[in-house]
This record gives sequence, structure tokens and C-alpha cells, in this order.
Amino acid sequence: MKIVVLLFSITLFSLQKVSAQTDTTAGHQSDSLAAKNTFFQKVEIESEFPGGAKAWLQFLNEHLKYPKKAVRKKIEGTVLLQFIVDKDGSISDLSAVSGDPILIEAALAAMKDSPNWRPATQNGKRVKSYKKQPIHFKLVADTK
Repeated sequence: MKIVVLLFSITLFSLQKVSAQTDTTAGHQSDSLAAKNTFFQKVEIESEFPGGAKAWLQFLNEHLKYPKKAVRKKIEGTVLLQFIVDKDGSISDLSAVSGDPILIEAALAAMKDSPNWRPATQNGKRVKSYKKQPIHFKLVADTK
């Protein structure tokens, strides 16, 4: 029986945790500077992959490679990645929170190829946002 690899991400950002922080400025504190240093638990508009959920799935299908070792060992599961979407949309501080080490390596490699995301906004200004993104790996038997 031949194994077909199926890659998908259920409910885009279903497990994400979003928070944002504006830039800090050196110098004395004033009311306006205190406002700039505010840490947000929620943002008005969350950061997202350019093109939304459909484009994210297409990106994963093109860039995420199911490791051959994981296919041989029939390893499936979810890798939970966390990263920061900076004000310019670039990805930084990318790491895996959980998942099989073999799958983590593949998920991190794909994410490093990611284009810039749309940054989060708060009060009309771009802010950094912290994301948690699940990537699901599932093997499906080929019925052909």
C-alpha cells in the first residue's frame, strides 16, 4: 500500500495567542511615552499571512516537506510554532513549542521560507505580535 502525505492546518490560527508591544523609547517617562510602552494583550487587527487562510495552506503545501523518516516510522502529529511578526511583517524569534522532533525540523524549515506577514495594528499603528501557529502532519493511505 502506498502512503500519500496530507499536510493541513486546521482552523488557521485556532491555537494562536496574540499580543503586541509598541516600541520603547529611551529617556524620561511622560504620558505619551508611557502610552508608547504599553503592552497589549489583544490587538485591534491581528497579524496574518498575506492572502489569508487559503494562501497559508497553499504556502504549506508548496514549502512543507513531510520528512521521509517520519513517513517510514508513520509519525503524525501537530507541531506548535511560536514567533513574532515584527512591524515590517518579518518573522523573528521562531521556535517550536511542541511536537515530534522530526516534524519540528520540517515545520521550522518551511516557516523560514515564509514571506513577510501583514503586521498587527493597534490604534492605527503597526505593532509587533506574538503568534502561536499549529501545523498538522497526517499520513493518508493511497487507495489507488
